[in-house]
Amino acid sequence: MPLLHVLSNSDRITMIRNAVWTLSNLCRGKSPPADFAKIVHGLPILARLLEYTDADVLSDTCWAIGYLSEGPNDKIQAVIDSGVCRRLVELLLHPQQNVSTAALRAVGNIVTGDDQQTQVILGYNALPRISHLLHSTAETIKKESCWTISNIAAGNREQIQALINANIFRS
Repeated sequence: MPLLHVLSNSDRITMIRNAVWTLSNLCRGKSPPADFAKIVHGLPILARLLEYTDADVLSDTCWAIGYLSEGPNDKIQAVIDSGVCRRLVELLLHPQQNVSTAALRAVGNIVTGDDQQTQVILGYNALPRISHLLHSTAETIKKESCWTISNIAAGNREQIQALINANIFRS
């Protein structure tokens, strides 16, 4: 895919911003949805883009990953296998709200998967970060945090206990 070539070979931040925004839109799943078998090849590049410091690149990269992780568990597993989960959890507390919102959506989509997929996110110590986000002044972040917590609460006994132990439900 030529777009992935641009993302892999450009050093110009404006070009990278435009290309990752385009990739994010392709991953979005509008009608007709992009062919996942083709788009999934962009995951290693998205994983690399998560290491940028530019907020626009980070936000659009997280949105692309979030879109790719919507749906069945095989898509979620492809995202997990790309190695992005640790960085997504780190970005939950990014100072730019657009980055943390996008990272939260991606994390929230991953925890809709099976118990093992949810556990990957919990293994990166996501609960204290999600708990912190519940105190955000942004309603969108609070709503996404609650949705993510509800998906974790649908998990196994240990995952529910982890929510309790993290004092998520304290007043």
